[in-house]
Amino acid sequence: MAHSNHTRPPLGKVSYTRAVLVTLVTVVIAQVMTAAAIVICDIPQYILDEIIGIWFALAAILPLVVTFPLAIVFQRERLKVEQAMVELEKAHAALAERARLDPLTNLLDRKAFYNDLETALAGGSSLLVIDVDHFKSINDTYGHQAGDDALRLIASTIEATTRETDIVGRLGGEEFGVFLSGADLEKACNIAEQIRVTICDLEFAPTPTTRHQLTVSIGVAMRKEGQTPTDLFRIADHRMYEAKRRGRNCVHASSGPESTSA
Repeated sequence: MAHSNHTRPPLGKVSYTRAVLVTLVTVVIAQVMTAAAIVICDIPQYILDEIIGIWFALAAILPLVVTFPLAIVFQRERLKVEQAMVELEKAHAALAERARLDPLTNLLDRKAFYNDLETALAGGSSLLVIDVDHFKSINDTYGHQAGDDALRLIASTIEATTRETDIVGRLGGEEFGVFLSGADLEKACNIAEQIRVTICDLEFAPTPTTRHQLTVSIGVAMRKEGQTPTDLFRIADHRMYEAKRRGRNCVHASSGPESTSA
């Protein structure tokens, strides 16, 4: 399943050069202000002769002692704030992504799947609608926990069998959707058949002493120009039910002979 990546520029480091420049500027300003104070205050010459050296020395030393450390501290605090903002942004992004996922299978939920489908929709792409065969009997026979385990196993198998660029989601209940970007009908049928066979070969043990074969029915539809996501889903869903009518555990792409079955 494709995921979006949002990268930020790396955080900066404490710049000692910047701190030195700030300190030097402060020293110059302090010297200018000291000279201005001497002129403005009209200090007698005999007093000025005794204190002028001390004043200018203090005007140079105090900025060095105070400004340079403060410049370093302010930069470090600014970097801490930037780091906190980055972590907060990552947390918000993680929560937003988590809200798009089905909590049981960790695939996209129905709403997120359709949103991504509308964004990615293009000619020459195909949609698979996959439904687990006889799923109710798993719940009735082995309990809902076994049903959940079966759905998780099937979901991970579908995701592992599809491509990184494909969109995979749980549409609800025991139904899944796969949008195959750039896949024509033949390629989509090949991928669907690979999913069907892989699921059919799974080792599913609802109890320590029981093995239960999992199978799926898959409807395939390739988008034609002008078709909306709703149109595409309706066709794929109809073909999935046709696969059910044909005995289940098969891939159905049309009413013609190109449909494949177990």
